[in-house]
Amino acid sequence: MRKLLLLVALSIATTMNADPGDGVVIPLNPIITTPDNGGHPRSPIIVPVLYLDGYTLTTGNGTLGSTIQLLDENDNVVFSTFVYIEGDIELPTTLSGTYTIQVLRGSQTFEGEITL
Repeated sequence: MRKLLLLVALSIATTMNADPGDGVVIPLNPIITTPDNGGHPRSPIIVPVLYLDGYTLTTGNGTLGSTIQLLDENDNVVFSTFVYIEGDIELPTTLSGTYTIQVLRGSQTFEGEITL
């Protein structure tokens, strides 16, 4: 019975993940902030998963309901979108260079770097 439940859980998790195609995983680091009460964050941190293939950004686990934004070298937001469903997001082909990518989810921020 346990094997059957594990198999069902794995198949559901697999179908819920976005297909990254040939994309490369973008490493994201959590930006830790101290809660207003001065204590430590109480929730476990689940790092969102993003893949990049050319100008196609594929969102995976932990991105639903978050905002993704790209910042240039002067920390200006040059692209921003809200993730309603996990899947592909086409980035503007007018962007070129290295950008900071941020995933904003509630009070949590995750940050990485991409080159377009």
